[in-house]
Amino acid sequence: MPSRENLVLLGSLVVFLLTFAVVAAVGVESAVVTFAVVAGVGVLGPQLVLAAVDDSVSPRGRVRIGVLLTLVIAGLTVGSADPFERRVIGTVAAALFVGLVGWEFVGGYRSRGG
Repeated sequence: MPSRENLVLLGSLVVFLLTFAVVAAVGVESAVVTFAVVAGVGVLGPQLVLAAVDDSVSPRGRVRIGVLLTLVIAGLTVGSADPFERRVIGTVAAALFVGLVGWEFVGGYRSRGG
C-alpha cells in the first residue's frame, strides 16, 4: 500500500496538472499566475498538507522546505515579469520569508522555555 506521503504527492501532481491545464485553456499568461500555480499548488501546498498529517518528518522541516523552495521559485519567476508582477511576487516572497523567520523565532523561544 502506498505511503501517505506518496498519496499526497500524487494528489498534488494531479491537482497541479489540472490547474495548469485550466490556466492554459483559459489563456492566462501572467508571471503571478505561473508563480501561484507552480509554487502554491506544486510545492507549498503539498508540504503544508504533509506537515499537518505526516509524522515521519518534522513539520517544522516541511514548512521550512516549502517556504524556501517557494522563495527559489519566486526568484526564478520574477525575471519574466513586468514591474507590477515583480512587486506582487516580491511582496509574497517577502511575506513568506518574514513569516518563516517569525515562526522560527517563536518556535525557538517556546522550546527554550520562554
